[in-house]
Amino acid sequence: MSVNQVSLSAQNHYINKQQPVEKEQNSSVDSILEPVEQTVVSSVAPARRIAGIPDMLKSGDTIGAAGIAALTLINLPEDCRDLKAAYNHSACALTRKNIPKAYDYKKFQHDFSFFRGTLLHEGMKKVKSERGKRIVGKLYSADKTLYNTKFGKWVQKILGIENGAPSASAVKDLWGRMLPVRSINVKNDFLGLKELTGRALKRTTVLGLAFMGLLELPKIIKSLKKGDNAKEKSKSFAIQTGKSSLNVLSVSAGMGYLGALGAKHGGALGSLVGMGLGAIAGAAASSGIQKGLHKIKDKD
Repeated sequence: MSVNQVSLSAQNHYINKQQPVEKEQNSSVDSILEPVEQTVVSSVAPARRIAGIPDMLKSGDTIGAAGIAALTLINLPEDCRDLKAAYNHSACALTRKNIPKAYDYKKFQHDFSFFRGTLLHEGMKKVKSERGKRIVGKLYSADKTLYNTKFGKWVQKILGIENGAPSASAVKDLWGRMLPVRSINVKNDFLGLKELTGRALKRTTVLGLAFMGLLELPKIIKSLKKGDNAKEKSKSFAIQTGKSSLNVLSVSAGMGYLGALGAKHGGALGSLVGMGLGAIAGAAASSGIQKGLHKIKDKD
């Protein structure tokens, strides 16, 4: 089962390539002209990250490209485990054998982690000094999902979500202990959207969102140089900040919701395919909104 840093870091391939206000971008591989091929690439985490690096370098986003390259290497062990789990799932489905599950995907959704299973996590586990262990402990504590933040608690209250009793799973937490899973119980849940929202929040980490924001920062800083005066520079900064925020939120939501939906009904394989579809849908939504706003601006 894939961890959240995989889905979040992958989104930057789409985020950094979204320039919907420029007509020449319509012929880009981002234009969803070949949704099947894009979904396949998007479902393979290392491929979807690396695919965006050339365009990022062409646009001068060397910091973002370096960040994606580093993250690809760091996440390689967990990516391989995800692909293996997806392969086992599909192989068992074809041969009609019992599919090994970390838990009952239809009932539960485990909390994702930014560090778990990565090379960074492996290095953290080898820290011996007391001071180093304290730092690692703080990083572990900061590695939480949106579901477990004040915002997540507020959403749970608004939607009337109640957490079920803890149930055992095969997923390990950052300390190597069994990570219990809980059902997301909601009354009067139209089309299951409330429960799906809870699942999506459990698949989105705070550190993952923060990392995505950092990769967007160079573009925001660069926007300050556009314009001949302070007013124009401020306007450029505000526009780029809005674009970056929209990109991060829309693709995060797309991968969170469709990844959760895929995992619920298709396990590890469904999760990967759902994230691929979610990345495309989120990027398309962001591009569509930006194009719409640009047209309104042109009319004015």
